[in-house]
Amino acid sequence: MSQFNIHRNYAFIREWFSLKSEDVKRDFIHAFEHILEVVVVCVDKVTEAFQLFDSQNTRGKALDPHDLLKAYHLREMKKYPYEMEHAVTKWEAKDTEKIKELFDLYLFPILNWSRGIKSKPFIAKEIDTYKGIAESSTYSYARRASRAMPYFQITEPFISGNDFFEMVEHYMYLLQDIKSEICNNPRFKEIKLVICGGKDVETPEEMDKVKFGSAGFGYTKNLFYCALLCYYDKFHNFDEMAVKKLFSWAFMLRVDMKTLGFDSVNKYAIGDENSRYTNTIGIFSKISFARMHHEISGLQIKVRRGPDSPSNRWIDLLYDTIKEINGYGGAE
Repeated sequence: MSQFNIHRNYAFIREWFSLKSEDVKRDFIHAFEHILEVVVVCVDKVTEAFQLFDSQNTRGKALDPHDLLKAYHLREMKKYPYEMEHAVTKWEAKDTEKIKELFDLYLFPILNWSRGIKSKPFIAKEIDTYKGIAESSTYSYARRASRAMPYFQITEPFISGNDFFEMVEHYMYLLQDIKSEICNNPRFKEIKLVICGGKDVETPEEMDKVKFGSAGFGYTKNLFYCALLCYYDKFHNFDEMAVKKLFSWAFMLRVDMKTLGFDSVNKYAIGDENSRYTNTIGIFSKISFARMHHEISGLQIKVRRGPDSPSNRWIDLLYDTIKEINGYGGAE
């Protein structure tokens, strides 16, 4: 536990205790003096401290995967105590829910879909995916990864330890950048209006707060953000045609489906050719293997729904917007 957390917990307990009656305070003091016991465990090595941390946390409520990864990568930094301290300080300055969302909704699905496999919940047993490569490794790919730092790629390995914390910060910024681009670039106004349900919001934070009753819309919006993050991670540009192609690809899934769950998103993301979707392109694999960004902006995305496709006012408006973005004019 960091000094920051100790101070924060102390302040909370002090405030909470000050509001209690004298009888309650007296009972607490009696409990501390005559009932409760404190056990202090001392270890001589940092590695032993982390082993103790791991073993004790398996006895209570399970830690989130990103917390386990934090402990693992700090252990890999045991030779660099000052860097460890800096990493903890930067980590704890972040919103842990945002870190959780980064792995759950973006990094882990993108990694799986880029490999052409369906994604699944990011849970504790999946953390090996992000343990990185030991700094001492002599594997050729490890030396290549070491030389590549601090340039990260979602689909590529990184060196364990401090690079994990740098990687998390990098992709939190990158995700914010793509949302800012959609929010602020007038060329993407139609896309922003769809994402915001017709509301012309001014900031990415407002854009994120827009909620819809349809879970399917949330899945589709996230699929678009994943595709755009994957693209921007590799090519670092916001080519107008490429962004609009990725948007059209993602939201045509919503046009295709009357009800949309994550299973459909999983199949669509990897390009299930046996499906009845309008598009069967595995967009994440395409991005992974593309050499130039024009290979993505030049993709042929079908914008023509079948006669048995679902129809309601919102889906019809979405379909018309996708057609306009792709130069097909207004409603049929």
